[in-house]
Amino acid sequence: MLSGLESGLLLIFFCLSFAMLIHEAAPGLCSADLVFGMALTSSTVFCIVMSVRGRLPVLAAGPETVTCSLLFLFALFLHGQTGSLSPEQASATLIAGMIITALLTGIAAQLAARMDAGRVLRFIPQPVIGGLLAAVGLVLLQGAYRITAADPFCLAGIAPAISAGQCMKWLPALGLGIILLLFVYRSKSALRKILLLALVIGAAHGLYIFSGTGISSAQDAGTLLAPVFPAMPWHILHASILADIQWPVLLEGLPYLAAAMVLVILSLADKVYTLELLLEDDVDLNDLLRSLAMSNTISAMLGGLPGSISVNRSMGAGSARRHGPLAGVVAGVLCGSALFWAGPLAGYLPRFVPAGLLVFFGLALLRKWLVDTKRQFTRMDDYVLLVIIFVTAAVFGILAGMAAAFLLSILVLAHRYSKSTVIKHLLPGSTHRSRVDRSANHLAMLKTRGNEILMMRLQGFIFLGSTTPVIAAIRNRLRDDALPSLRYLILDFSLVNGLAAQVAISFTQLKQLASKNGFLLIFTNVPFEVEQQLESAGYALNEADGSSISFVDMDYALEWCEDRILSEEGLDDEEDKSLTDMLAPLFPEPDKLSRLMPFLERMEFRNKEVVFRQGDTADAMYFIESGMVNIQLELGARKTTRLKKMGPGTVFGEMGIYTQAPRSASAVAAGKCVLYRLSQTTLDHMQHSDPQLLSAIHRFIVHLLSQRVNDANFRVMDLLR
Repeated sequence: MLSGLESGLLLIFFCLSFAMLIHEAAPGLCSADLVFGMALTSSTVFCIVMSVRGRLPVLAAGPETVTCSLLFLFALFLHGQTGSLSPEQASATLIAGMIITALLTGIAAQLAARMDAGRVLRFIPQPVIGGLLAAVGLVLLQGAYRITAADPFCLAGIAPAISAGQCMKWLPALGLGIILLLFVYRSKSALRKILLLALVIGAAHGLYIFSGTGISSAQDAGTLLAPVFPAMPWHILHASILADIQWPVLLEGLPYLAAAMVLVILSLADKVYTLELLLEDDVDLNDLLRSLAMSNTISAMLGGLPGSISVNRSMGAGSARRHGPLAGVVAGVLCGSALFWAGPLAGYLPRFVPAGLLVFFGLALLRKWLVDTKRQFTRMDDYVLLVIIFVTAAVFGILAGMAAAFLLSILVLAHRYSKSTVIKHLLPGSTHRSRVDRSANHLAMLKTRGNEILMMRLQGFIFLGSTTPVIAAIRNRLRDDALPSLRYLILDFSLVNGLAAQVAISFTQLKQLASKNGFLLIFTNVPFEVEQQLESAGYALNEADGSSISFVDMDYALEWCEDRILSEEGLDDEEDKSLTDMLAPLFPEPDKLSRLMPFLERMEFRNKEVVFRQGDTADAMYFIESGMVNIQLELGARKTTRLKKMGPGTVFGEMGIYTQAPRSASAVAAGKCVLYRLSQTTLDHMQHSDPQLLSAIHRFIVHLLSQRVNDANFRVMDLLR
């Protein structure tokens, strides 16, 4: 509750500063009483909704520096139209613009949340946001200067040597802003800010007493603010106001209102990182956008102002995680109650205090983005980009700065994304083979002709420009005379999260390249929505003419390509070969294979018949003479995944013999197959009856395992390139 009271008091000070800012921007068009009431209403709604709905404890929210600066510029624009508008028309148009901005911000935030923009906002370059927010700081300084211009207090009367004959009305506000910046810029305690403000106000009143100026005299002279009695904003929403709104003028000033809406949402991306540090937990940016939408909508319905969260004005930032939403509710209730009691107290506030607060906020933004970030940015070009946007906004106006920021952000994202290729891995078929264990003859042939296969594992979001490196890599491969002609190109989409609208053009280009150079396009792991998107654009993954096909998994596609190569070489059928013929190329002493056969137990298995199950005792190894065996992992709930496929002339189950560990996977026949079983008991017997044969078997297994390790090393090298 104490944190909420402190936060609420600071918000009341800020609401009053904002009311003075708008009032001085358009004197006579909008009373400070009305804007003060609208700001307090907005703060009440935002604090309560954002704390309860957003589940973000100890949070100050409401009219914020971004909305203040843009609405100030909108008020200046309307003030410049006073020649063609009556005061009533200009006032009604200004009020309507502020309320409409809140409504538009609520709608935009809701649409952004529905479009999952929370993830996208995190990718907006920080220099773009920083340059615009630094420009907001300049606008606040401009507004503070206008407030001080109406102050009758003059240094020339009490300090001629300092003032050198100049009035310098802005000096007290500037001094207060600098003091706040130096002493409480990095402070986590709102109480310290309040005490410092109280000390400054007390010192000002002491000066009035010392000079013999009474409170009423200071109020009459304008040195103190006149009592500001907040108007209930919903009282102004009546037919006469609607009749006075000049819609053509409002549309002419709409860029300022739209800029406020956009900046509120963009600045949220910067604030969310501070919130995550504050709460020591992740913040759902989409949920925060929904809370922002609800708060702005309710505020607009009650005649309030647009707003957002304010991390810097949140209470107890270092210990916020220890508090619940009560602090925000208390702050909101305090702001709501201020509608009834804050008016008379405002009459005791020196005019330079609200201006000094604006100076503080403006200087804080300039310091954060032009000074602090220079040390934080790891790239100098990021800081240069920030300065370019800031200077553009400072010289040509904040709307021009936003246009420059939009253009530069597109160029930066395009430049950096173009350097991050969508090709995750580029894998040749000679070293990166399918998970099918084959005989020595098959492996030798695949090493010879494996480079006829090229695999590309794609990643990220693929758009028209990002496919350029893909086509360039294919052309480079086709031009490499040291390699055989490319026969099969496998494009894997397992890491792709989406396609741009016109990316089908690139796939048509790929198809033309494949047809011209005689290779087959193979697509694997294509998500269903991506396949639908391609088909709707007129590109089919499985063409009727066989120019492209698709598989559910890259391993199956690679196996299919290998089988075709082996079939072309007449090696696809080894049924006529005996086990000894297939083992001979790898066995250390082939002449001993005839002595091995009597120790083996011949076994036949039907399709899907289990050889052994995961978790069984490892008591034998198996040699495949014909057929195939799948080594698969049991995942529970009758789900399995294939780890390896074993073909004729290969061995499986040997690891359990040497490690004495239970079976780590199951072995299931893939069709009819003939196996030869060598049990642990037989190996123990062989140690006494034929130790030389046992030694040859051990060397055979060591050679087999070392070959697998060597193949794995090549796979890793391919993946690390």
